[in-house]
Amino acid sequence: MYHLRCRQGDIAERVLTCGDPERAERVARLMEDAELVNSNRGLLVFTGTYSGLRVTAATTGMGAPSAAIVNEELAMLGAKAIIRVGTTGGISRRVNLGDIVVPTEAIPLDGATKAYMKEGGKPLADSGIVEALVRELGERGAKCHVGRICTSDTFYLEEEKEAKKWAAQGALSFEMECSVTFAIGSLRGYRAGAVLVVTGRIHGDRDRVLDNELTEGSLSIAITSALDAISLLEV
Repeated sequence: MYHLRCRQGDIAERVLTCGDPERAERVARLMEDAELVNSNRGLLVFTGTYSGLRVTAATTGMGAPSAAIVNEELAMLGAKAIIRVGTTGGISRRVNLGDIVVPTEAIPLDGATKAYMKEGGKPLADSGIVEALVRELGERGAKCHVGRICTSDTFYLEEEKEAKKWAAQGALSFEMECSVTFAIGSLRGYRAGAVLVVTGRIHGDRDRVLDNELTEGSLSIAITSALDAISLLEV
């Protein structure tokens, strides 16, 4: 591959993707015998075993264009199920810091997804992955919201007015990679889903947090829930 310098066999059928390479490392630490199979361009990719199954943790970088490249190459290398483990900014007033969002659909406000939709891509999460994630999160007692989110090209330009507009239409949060992950899955034949920790709120005082016990604990739950969900998934 041009960006992921991997060969056939390096990538498992079950993959967790993360925007942050340190988060991919965090996933890898929960695996057995995790091996670094790519570091080109800082897109760290690890493959190991979890619950007796091969699993890959891959870095996508930030934004839909970067995620599109990585997801395309993961699909070429044999990925059959991809779950994004990431963060999101809440726009619904029901969504608070430390909550977890499982998207069923990502409204494409980004350019990359719109290009894939012209080819027939659909920014919808796989229903089986959604159900598996909700089940695993429920068993861990996580506060979970299930529904539509928005995928945007920008991090700092979501204004209060825009947030109110999409929240009024039922969207829960903004993030930057889900819609293209889902759309490519519908075109390339892998099952796609996501689990997102709320680390900011665009409404109200525009709270943003980097690290604290609340969000770090939720991120740990999101990662283990994603690993268990993808391990039980048929691919």
